[in-house]
Amino acid sequence: MFMPGLPRYLCVLSTVLVCFTVKLAAQSNSDKNITITSQQESFHFETGNKETPVVIRQSSATTYKCNLFRTTVPVVEFYDDKSTIEDVRAYVNGSRNKAIKPVFQNYAVDGIFYSDARICGLELPLEKKGTESVVELDKTTLDPRYFTTIYLPGSYDISRHEVQLIVPRWMKLEIKEMNFAGYNIQKTVEYNGKRDEDIYTYTASDLAGRASEKMAPGPSYVYPHLLILCKYADLKSGRINYFNTTADLYAWYRSLVLQIGNDETILKAKATEITKGLNSDTAKINAIFYWVQDNIRYIAFEDGIAGFKPQKAQQVLQYKYGDCKGMANLTSGLLKSLGYDARLCWIGTDHIAYDYSTPSLSVDNHMICALNYKGKRYFLDATETYIGLDQYAQRIQGRQVLIEDGDKFILDKVPTRNPDQNSSFEKRNLRIDGTALTGKVQQQWDGESREFLLSQVHGTRKEKLQDALVQYLADGNPGYKITAVKTSDLATWDKQLDIQYELQHQESVTGFGDDLYTELDFRKELAGLVIDTSKRTQDMLFRYKHHIVSETSLELPTGYKAGSLPEDLKIERLGYSFNISYKLSNGKINYHKELTIRNPWLAKASFTQWNEDIRALENAYRQQITLTKK
Repeated sequence: MFMPGLPRYLCVLSTVLVCFTVKLAAQSNSDKNITITSQQESFHFETGNKETPVVIRQSSATTYKCNLFRTTVPVVEFYDDKSTIEDVRAYVNGSRNKAIKPVFQNYAVDGIFYSDARICGLELPLEKKGTESVVELDKTTLDPRYFTTIYLPGSYDISRHEVQLIVPRWMKLEIKEMNFAGYNIQKTVEYNGKRDEDIYTYTASDLAGRASEKMAPGPSYVYPHLLILCKYADLKSGRINYFNTTADLYAWYRSLVLQIGNDETILKAKATEITKGLNSDTAKINAIFYWVQDNIRYIAFEDGIAGFKPQKAQQVLQYKYGDCKGMANLTSGLLKSLGYDARLCWIGTDHIAYDYSTPSLSVDNHMICALNYKGKRYFLDATETYIGLDQYAQRIQGRQVLIEDGDKFILDKVPTRNPDQNSSFEKRNLRIDGTALTGKVQQQWDGESREFLLSQVHGTRKEKLQDALVQYLADGNPGYKITAVKTSDLATWDKQLDIQYELQHQESVTGFGDDLYTELDFRKELAGLVIDTSKRTQDMLFRYKHHIVSETSLELPTGYKAGSLPEDLKIERLGYSFNISYKLSNGKINYHKELTIRNPWLAKASFTQWNEDIRALENAYRQQITLTKK
């Protein structure tokens, strides 16, 4: 299964023909109605013409089998301005069905078309149990730079998948075999002396369909695939250099940057407008960064396979939307127009297993901006809408970054941050009022915790913002009545988000005889996160590191004393910790909870221990405190 550039997303299409992709979108391998009995693909490097001196001819034949009941298979193939699809043929029950014609159309994101990304789609019928249908495809990749990865598993179980690479000796490439351990994959290499070419054949048997699991690592970490590094071609007309080294990769990126054509006059005028009345450099830098975050809508144009050239900054300003490249270019351009040392950067998020030691378009899937200021380097990712300067999303922390430096380049790494960056703090001072807990609450969020909350509430219309915020704070519980809400500025995210309110938690206290019973934890974070080890096939990734602190102080009612307090909980693991404690002091019961996820990557080997710890946490949450009349 050929996926040029390892697509930067798992997409779900909604068109008249297809509701999901077969080629690119991971689907559950629990659907056993459809299997692929045979998939044969060949990729032949050939000489082309002056404009496209080297091309890769792809031919494939995929046989789908119906195992249970009649259905159709949506078949989709992506292409772009660096590839063409010459022919698609459908065979049903052994005969070609010319009435089944593929539809070619632009790929759209929220109704906005991206000219580089196009789809070819058809629906292939499987008429009854036991029948087979075949799709044959002829496709040409017009530039070896875009020929990067071939994945062996697909959306359905595959009995046999054969991939053949036919490489003339004038074409220099490296084939890296990734994640082959544990799979039945055979390799042969033959030399065709008549044509002076090597033939690499990989045959994989009994491949399970790629699983669709939430919070999972990117496919390049998990599934067996071939990473194709096209280095150079020695043709009669001379050598054509592709990506022999990282310097070659950067030089190609740099050539695209030089073609952008930013309008410096427009950028300077806009930057001056944004920073009007501001005197300090820090204030101006923050204003530029936050303006792009807040005013430019992110549209994932980089998901188009050929989308490596940033859009003109003035176009992003005009349209008020852009992809990561366009937003990085705009951020950099605005800062440079004010005299700051801002540079474009290429980076692969943690969705990708490679770094720049592998010169390939599959190495990165993102662009950001680097700012060198007073001896320190800051990385600005304007696609992270509500994150502050010098705060970094987990997806780019610790990742290698390629920074423009004229004709040269700089390799650096985005700093890592500890869980405190994403702190979430709640303090409740409560008393018992009949069957309710009442009192005052203060909550604070920072980093990605703040970003998550603001993303939720700002997703509603402005006139309903307060209602959305209250609903979020109440966690959907109608008995959690919140009033007198005071917030810090919801449009500013360079400081902690602070919210204070008055609370009446109805029907949260019960009585029996001389005793009162209540719980002091309302949110119970991580409860229910027991992993089904009989179904889960992959490691689990949290979106970011977490640091959750909750403190509740309950005033003892007059005439009551505290019964025995619940036992404390203390769990310390390498990647996480759970701590809960109760203390009685000065007529109050003080409840303290601290949950920390230090390593967001939870390996399968840790699932059993994790499940035991989550069950212990859930048990701690269920413990009630007892108040008894004196």
